[in-house]
Amino acid sequence: IVYFHKMSEVKPYIKLYNSGGAFGSTEKYDKIPQGVFYMDSSTITEYGDFTIQGLDGSKILQDIIPQDALCEKYSVTAIIRRMLDNIRFSNYKFNLKDTDETGIMTPLYWWTDDTRTVWEHIQDLSRDSQMTAIFDENNVLQFYSREYLYSQSVTNWTLYRDKVGNNLSNIIESKSIVDFLIVLISI
Repeated sequence: IVYFHKMSEVKPYIKLYNSGGAFGSTEKYDKIPQGVFYMDSSTITEYGDFTIQGLDGSKILQDIIPQDALCEKYSVTAIIRRMLDNIRFSNYKFNLKDTDETGIMTPLYWWTDDTRTVWEHIQDLSRDSQMTAIFDENNVLQFYSREYLYSQSVTNWTLYRDKVGNNLSNIIESKSIVDFLIVLISI
């Protein structure tokens, strides 16, 4: 019988078999990471079937109550940085269109509530300022501002090329990351 502990780290991946394999490797597949998950519970049936209930990195923030803080005229990004730094969580990144973004709100006063978790505070601040907070496949908490996601700057996405470097028939070009994500979701 195998025993697994709660909060064990699980890093699933998909093996994509191909003729070349990973760069510098003799293997004939590439590993595509699917994220980092923390086991909340697990069950094993009498037939050996194993089921894991896993949560992403937000599980850690869902268990922590933030330190008391009162912020006067702090931007939302500064409030989130202060709250995460106070609990010694440094695995985050802000994706902003520019450093002086006008869409990021600055409340006159903001304070923590000792009945709510860090994750609940982040969700409230993100919703109020129209930011997105998600954990990526490398377990980094990524914040995306509305201006960053809906940027009108032109970005050309080239998904497939042949060995010579010519575009194949399924080439996709997009104006923004949101258009790219919509195309991927619709495929």
